[in-house]
Amino acid sequence: LQSSTQPIFRAYENMETLKEDLFYKSVDFFSDHMLEKQRENPKEPAYLAMGMAYIELAKGERHLFELVASVEKREGDDIHEFLQKGDCAEFMEKLPDTSSLSTEQKREVFGMVWMFTHGVATQVTGKRIELDEDRIRDMLERAYKGFVSTLK
Repeated sequence: LQSSTQPIFRAYENMETLKEDLFYKSVDFFSDHMLEKQRENPKEPAYLAMGMAYIELAKGERHLFELVASVEKREGDDIHEFLQKGDCAEFMEKLPDTSSLSTEQKREVFGMVWMFTHGVATQVTGKRIELDEDRIRDMLERAYKGFVSTLK
């Protein structure tokens, strides 16, 4: 921002409030980016379009990804809580090859795909592995098919 901290702290009560606000703004930024990519590619399965967008953004916005991926516990940011609320019902209904699965099994697939995608993003962003876009796409597709096949 190239400014002193004074204007920032006029708007925030303390550093913790600032960090919390920044965290939620970053999560929204990631979510909006993933949803936009999914809308741009309506023929591509949502899990794949959104997963690729998440990994792409993690690589391009490493510091924001580190904040979003932080292990610090925050109220309401748990993937399991999200899955239980039913907010992901629209995505679960669009999961390919899952018509024979129960809602609970679809939630399980969604959760496993999310954890796998997050793991790939973490490894690629941390430069622990080097993968090109085609390899990442192939890995996400194969992992998805594997997760679905274990529940059929």
